[in-house]
Amino acid sequence: MTHKKKIAFAGRWSPLDKLAWSGTYHNSYEAIKEHFEVDFFHYKWSYFNREFLLLQKQIQKIKHKKLSVEFLTSYAKHFGKKLEKDLAHKNYDALFVPSAPQLIAYCSTDIPLVYLTDATFIQLQGYYPSFSELPDYNLQQGIAMDQRTFTKSAHCLLASDWTKNSAIQDYQIPASKITVAPLGANIPIQFLQEVPQLKQTKVCRLLFLGVEWERKGGSIVVETFRLLQQMGMAVTLHIVGCTPPEPLLDKDITIIPFLNKNDPAELAELMVLLKNSSFLFLPSRAECAGVVFCESSAFGLPSISTDTGGIATYVTENVNGYLLPLKAGAIEYATLIRNKFSDSDAYTQLCINSRKLYEEKLNWKAWGFAFKNIVDNL
Repeated sequence: MTHKKKIAFAGRWSPLDKLAWSGTYHNSYEAIKEHFEVDFFHYKWSYFNREFLLLQKQIQKIKHKKLSVEFLTSYAKHFGKKLEKDLAHKNYDALFVPSAPQLIAYCSTDIPLVYLTDATFIQLQGYYPSFSELPDYNLQQGIAMDQRTFTKSAHCLLASDWTKNSAIQDYQIPASKITVAPLGANIPIQFLQEVPQLKQTKVCRLLFLGVEWERKGGSIVVETFRLLQQMGMAVTLHIVGCTPPEPLLDKDITIIPFLNKNDPAELAELMVLLKNSSFLFLPSRAECAGVVFCESSAFGLPSISTDTGGIATYVTENVNGYLLPLKAGAIEYATLIRNKFSDSDAYTQLCINSRKLYEEKLNWKAWGFAFKNIVDNL
């Protein structure tokens, strides 16, 4: 009888929480369980640790600087020792840590580590607003913690080529120790099994799906929508996941501030939007990976986005969508959408290819096989 390998899954949240890291914790856990036995460990702040770190945060606020407490050495050593204690005298074939360098940087263990992340700490500086203007000591400790984690990993399972390039260039991680595997669609599997029907091409239905209006390029979306109408195109826009900062009174714009995937009725509403829209339109200003592009591709919904961050690993030009440079504005997006949508045959093929790319690459089953291959070769 073949011995089934055993994996320790350690993270900042429980993988049973379907909302943790936008569903990535839960879905990676389920994908690993297809091949291995899995025990999980997750860690909440202790009262003392929380109060100490919040005090530091208040001090930085007085100095008008931000603070990323989870990238402080004191935080990492506290939780690293907890994990170290939990793993002591236990036999695991591999330790899997998703996007939590805080747990592993100062944890001493002989269990080979497979580390998953969608960005290096260096990449985030000045790229995401929450990681801008950190005090020098926070920046230095964060980089040291991150580099320690990458270096001590037996293998790095990265979410994009963008992250791979940073790991090699910034942390000197050998390419042989890196596998790039896209994340999958964080939607219940029963909604993903049905092959989508061909879409109508009379009205162009744009879907903006995101929580952060500015970072996702919301103002560009609205300006593009209005330009398309001025060009004489029949077009509608659904804005889902946030409320724009300024009132939008256009009759063909619908705003749905929030849809909870854990609520069956709201999940069903989201599924209808993904099924019936013409393009997912997210001209993001910053994006580490692209789970939303996996989800849209699953529904045969092509994506229009920006060539920034890790998006190019998820959106393949003329296969499941198109990427424009970061400097592109509404006129470039409007021209692209009009041209691609007006060619009915080419648009239909784009929808078919989007679903095909999801089935081949942008799903959790494919990610699970990539993980299995890594563990089998450790």
